[in-house]
Amino acid sequence: MDPQLYHPLSETVYGDEIWPVFRRMRDEAPDYFLEEFDTYFLTRFQDIWDLLPNPNLSIARGQTTVELLLGQSAAPGQGEALSAADPPYQTAIRAAIMKLFSPNSARRLEPLAREFTRRFLAEARERGGVDAIGELGMRLSVRIACTIIGIPLEESDRLVSDVNAFFDRSDETEGSTPTSLDARDRLVDFIDELIDGHRRRPGDGDLVDALLGIEVDGRRMTDDGLRGTLITGIVGGTETLPKVFAACTYRLWQHPDQRARVAEDPSLCGDAFWEALRYDMPTQMLGRTVIRDTELHGRVMTPGQKVMYLWPAANRDEREFDDPERFDIERRAPRILSFGHATHRCLGANVAQLEGRVMLEELMALDPDYEIAEDEVVRLRSEFFRGFGALPIRFSNGVAA
Repeated sequence: MDPQLYHPLSETVYGDEIWPVFRRMRDEAPDYFLEEFDTYFLTRFQDIWDLLPNPNLSIARGQTTVELLLGQSAAPGQGEALSAADPPYQTAIRAAIMKLFSPNSARRLEPLAREFTRRFLAEARERGGVDAIGELGMRLSVRIACTIIGIPLEESDRLVSDVNAFFDRSDETEGSTPTSLDARDRLVDFIDELIDGHRRRPGDGDLVDALLGIEVDGRRMTDDGLRGTLITGIVGGTETLPKVFAACTYRLWQHPDQRARVAEDPSLCGDAFWEALRYDMPTQMLGRTVIRDTELHGRVMTPGQKVMYLWPAANRDEREFDDPERFDIERRAPRILSFGHATHRCLGANVAQLEGRVMLEELMALDPDYEIAEDEVVRLRSEFFRGFGALPIRFSNGVAA
């Protein structure tokens, strides 16, 4: 296989030219190896699905491109965060807080999510349009994340600013930039103050309280673990969902026949969002470190080597999906990899699906004939995220004030 075919830090990964590359990798080199990083890059759905729960691979040494490929620190305390822990400790902690993210808990958040969404769209109506990410998706997702975590809602907008800066990237720098490192430090300081405040004055059954009260085999979560877990909650709960929502609105705009079906039958909003999760997964990849010999496709991956899961490639694998390059709101794929799988499946999956569905329902109720200002669309250039950085929606004449 051509060693120049794929590189995780090349400009090719940003745009649509990557899809033929992914297809060739799936067909010819599903365990594509780059000696530069001593890393295998996996593109087939079933390979990733099977390896995610495999105890021969560990998340404890990091999972992001910044950590595994560039050797940079994601955030202080990240190494002890729930998202970076292996079973059985991770399993016990996850079980103790799972009730906060259950389907029932997500449903209880729906009135609040709908109230916020309607308010933001009402404000946008006065302007004649809305950025699906910055003015709608992120504003909703950060407020729901704050509600779950136990952060005062008045901190929402500053957190959006810091999370955006946390993912700042530059063509001159691989990985983190000075801007992103400054934002990381601000988030750490904020979380430290939040934890101290909850220790003095407990909240009302929120995530911070739950984490402070957990003890596993006589072991409490360290301050680093608390810090890393809560930063992951803020960043993960704020950043990814808006990008998927933007992609969903964009794909419906591209496919007016499917948009018309959603307008006629709002119960399809959840299905449309689920298909957008598959079709336009924004996270480029996450990975693991091999800790015991593991065989895949006749090759043995050895301890110390890394394995990166290329989510967008796997979510368009012909072996798993019929006609995977087609966006189809009625596909209803029984399994996708956008929330991961098994031990480290995204805790917020139920909440994210709720938010996406509610925003799409409210947008379609307001203006099913919205337009996209394509000349103002901003596309991301990042080794970690792909897709949209801004997606301006313009309301039809009958809706704008």
